[in-house]
Amino acid sequence: MKSKKLWGGRFEEAPSSIMVRMGESISYDKTLFAQDVRGSIAHARMLQKIGILSKVELKKMELGLLQVLKEIKANQFEFKIENEDIHMSIESRLTEIIGDLGKKLHTGRSRNDQVSQDVRLYLKDEIILILESFLSLLAVWIRKAESSIDIIFPGYTHLQIAQPIRASHYFLSHFWANVRDFEEFLASFDRADELVLGSGALAGVNYPTDRVFLQKELRLSAINENSIDGVSQRDHILKFLFSVSQFSLHASRFAEEVILFSSLEFSYFRLPDSLTTGSSIMPQKKNPDIAELIRGKAGRVIGGLNHLMVMIKGTPFAYNRDFQEDKIPLFDAVNQVKLVLEGVREMVRELKILEKNTEKSLKQGFATATDLADWLVKRKGLPFRSSHEIVGELVKRCTEKHWTLDTIPKEERKKIHEALVDPEYEEAISLETSCEKKDVRGGTARRRQIEQISKAKQKLNDLTKQYIQRKGKLK
Repeated sequence: MKSKKLWGGRFEEAPSSIMVRMGESISYDKTLFAQDVRGSIAHARMLQKIGILSKVELKKMELGLLQVLKEIKANQFEFKIENEDIHMSIESRLTEIIGDLGKKLHTGRSRNDQVSQDVRLYLKDEIILILESFLSLLAVWIRKAESSIDIIFPGYTHLQIAQPIRASHYFLSHFWANVRDFEEFLASFDRADELVLGSGALAGVNYPTDRVFLQKELRLSAINENSIDGVSQRDHILKFLFSVSQFSLHASRFAEEVILFSSLEFSYFRLPDSLTTGSSIMPQKKNPDIAELIRGKAGRVIGGLNHLMVMIKGTPFAYNRDFQEDKIPLFDAVNQVKLVLEGVREMVRELKILEKNTEKSLKQGFATATDLADWLVKRKGLPFRSSHEIVGELVKRCTEKHWTLDTIPKEERKKIHEALVDPEYEEAISLETSCEKKDVRGGTARRRQIEQISKAKQKLNDLTKQYIQRKGKLK
C-alpha cells in the first residue's frame, strides 16, 4: 500500500504506528500557525513575482491561507497526527480548500528553512510581548524605590547583617539587573530578525527565489548569508533561552529574599493575602507560594536551555530530525517567563516593609560597627587596625550582655576605650548617618538615591524607545 504522505512518493509502505507517534510534532508546533501562514503568504507572493504563480492563483492561495488561519483561530481546524507538523497540516487543508493549486505552495521551499523561519517570526512576536511586560516591571521597581527612600534596611553579605542601606537602594539593585535582562531580550529579538527562507533543505533552491523581496515582505532586518547555517543552527533559540534563564536567575534570587524576609525569623516583608496561600492542615500558615513557584520555575527554564545545548552538540552538518525537539523548551520558556514577569511585578507592587523590625535587626546586628571604627580613625587619629580591635571588643561585650551599640552603658564603653564616651559616639553609630556617609555615585546616601532614581527613569525612557523601534519591525 502506497503512503498518502505529502512527501511519500518514494515509499511503498505507510509509516508504522511508532514512526507516526514519535515523528509527530503537531501536538505542540501548532503554536506556530500564525507565523506559518504569514511566511506562506510571503512565499506565495514571491512565487508569483518570479512567475511560478499567476496573479489569479496567488489570490486564491492567499484567500485559502487566510481561511485556514481563521479556522485555526476559531478552533474549527482539525489537526491530524498523520500530517505530522503545522506546515503539512496547513498545506493539506489549503489543498482541500483550493485543490491541487495548494500543492504549488511548497515550490522552492523545504520544511527545513520553513520551520527555521517560522520560529524566528514567533520569537519576534513573543519577545515584543515580553519586553512590554518588562517595561511595566521596571516602572514598578522605580516607584517602589521612590516610596522607600527614607526606610533604612539591612544590607547583607554572607547572609549576615553587614551595613545599613536605604530600601530604595535594595530595590534599585534588582531594577538594574532587570535592565540587563531587558537588553538581553532586545539582543534576542535582533538575533531572530533574519531571513532564512531560500535556504531550502541546506544548499539553496533551484528557483530564482527573490530573498530581498521576502525580507521586505516579512519585515526582517537581515538575510542569512549561508544556507547550511540558516537551517542547521539554533543560535536564535539558544539566545532566547539564555535570556529567559538569566532573568529567571535574577527573579529567583529576589523570590528567595522575599521568602526569607517574610518569615517570622526576619519579618521584614509582608505579602498581602492575595499573593499567599494557607495550609491544608496548619491553620496559622501564610505561605509565600508565589515566590516559591517563581524560584522553582528558574530550574525549569534553565533545564530547557541545557536540553537544547545537549541536543545540538552532537548533530552533524545541516538539518537533523533532533531539531524537532527544540520547540518544546522554547514554547515552555515563553509561557514561564510571562508568568514570572507578572508574578515578580505583583510582589514588588504589593510588598510592605516592616520598618520597626528592620531597625531592630540593624541594631542587634551591629550594622554600624564599621562606621564606628572609621570614626575612631578620622576623629581620634587611631590606626585602623587598632580601631578595628577596639570596636570588635565592644561588640563582644555587647553580645555577652545582650546589649546593642545604642544600649551599652557609657561606663562599659569607657572600660574598653576612653574615646568611646565621646559625645559624638551616638552620631557615629547612627543608621541614618551611616547611609549618608556612602555619598559616592551608586551609593546609598539619600542624594545619591535621588540621582540613581533619576538615571533609572532616563534608562526606562531609553528602553521604551528601543522597544517601540523593535515593535515597528513586526508585520
